[in-house]
Amino acid sequence: MSSSTGFRLLGFGIDTLTLNFYWPDGAYRLPEGLPEILDGLREAYLASRSDDDALFWGIDAYLPIPNPSQRFFDSEEYRLFEVAQVHSVRHYRWGLNLGGLVLVRLSDPRKEPVTRSDFPAVRIELTGSYMMYARRRADEVVSWLMEALTNLVGTPPARVQVSRVDLFADVEAPLDYFRLADVERFTSRARSRSAYLTEEAAGLRKEAPAPEEGGLMSNTPPATRLRVPPAWEEAPMTASVHLRGPRWSGFVFGRSPLMARVYSKSVEAATKPVTRALLKAYEDEHGPIAGEVVRVEFQLGTEALGEMLVDGDGVPLKDWTDFRSALSSVWDYLTGSWLVFREAGGAARMRDNAPDAFWLVVQSAFRDNSGAGGKVVRYEWLPRVDVRQLAKQALGSLMTALVAVGARADFSRVWGNIFEVLGFDWKEGRDAYADARLRKHARFGLLTPEMQFGGVA
Repeated sequence: MSSSTGFRLLGFGIDTLTLNFYWPDGAYRLPEGLPEILDGLREAYLASRSDDDALFWGIDAYLPIPNPSQRFFDSEEYRLFEVAQVHSVRHYRWGLNLGGLVLVRLSDPRKEPVTRSDFPAVRIELTGSYMMYARRRADEVVSWLMEALTNLVGTPPARVQVSRVDLFADVEAPLDYFRLADVERFTSRARSRSAYLTEEAAGLRKEAPAPEEGGLMSNTPPATRLRVPPAWEEAPMTASVHLRGPRWSGFVFGRSPLMARVYSKSVEAATKPVTRALLKAYEDEHGPIAGEVVRVEFQLGTEALGEMLVDGDGVPLKDWTDFRSALSSVWDYLTGSWLVFREAGGAARMRDNAPDAFWLVVQSAFRDNSGAGGKVVRYEWLPRVDVRQLAKQALGSLMTALVAVGARADFSRVWGNIFEVLGFDWKEGRDAYADARLRKHARFGLLTPEMQFGGVA
């Protein structure tokens, strides 16, 4: 969505998503021998606290979950996660870390109460990075998990419950559009507010933290009004301001189980390669970004979803299917009632001012694409690391070893080839080698062989 006011809706969707999976009484089982394998790896991890001692090779044979950050060569098909780190986690017997993108918690079917239908035998957290690589297609992702768990247990889950969901919209705004004092322009259902000012060097995100193709909720039914408990109108609300150096980096409103973050992805990109990749994807889709990308994100926990009811049928939004069908209504409530950013000045009371132009763009997310909903970026594979920086770090380590032993070998052509394989210019690799060579010799107080001359060495 573009606007003459200088705001653009770049993307929106589901970020972090945590789901609980339930089976009928006695239906949750694991393949023979798998609990013993997991126990052995778990004990190895507890003994050493080293991930390298608790690697489960071949996890895809049991839990075939697609890895959308990796594709087969020249194919649209995703590879599967093939290795998992096995940990010990609270409330569950085993924790599986799949590439830092998916966190799976498995119960032990040999013990009560996990065999009961009212206990979530499996909990899976999908990080925001995973959802980004999966192009925010939450329905498709949930179907992947259902298939993988059916392969693991032998029977499909009978119920999928939302434990946590983060909804967001990314909007381009003019540079320095937000300032510290703008925290007073946010109004909410809270009747009292405490403000805290904090400094944080690395931006707002502390946690690791969907639409169909073409738009997150392009086929969402018409918005349905939500009902929430009166207590939400009276509960005290906290607001915090975050800085990076002297510059605003974000606001946080509320606390678990319902909170909102309004923060700068442009500031965050300075320290997070995955955010830089996201901003590049936005530029590829929408053109150059001249302003600042600001994310508006709401985090909802189980308690909040349980207190949200669809008007007319009284169904809480805990189950995935119920939440999914009411998603546009949830967004309308969060951005239209629970939290609103308003124009400065005007009315005597801030809540009587009209919503700011920036907030109108935020409110337009999660609507039908034929209207003002914009569209979601079709994410291609995006590197989760700074490949160029890693290559230069490896080069620096090699050069330190060569200089330390006085080796005179020239690997400039080799590094040119390595950089070319990584997708960079061959000359850049050769120049990086020459620069590292000079710096490492200087670190040891030495001249390079070419700089040494008669009597000086």
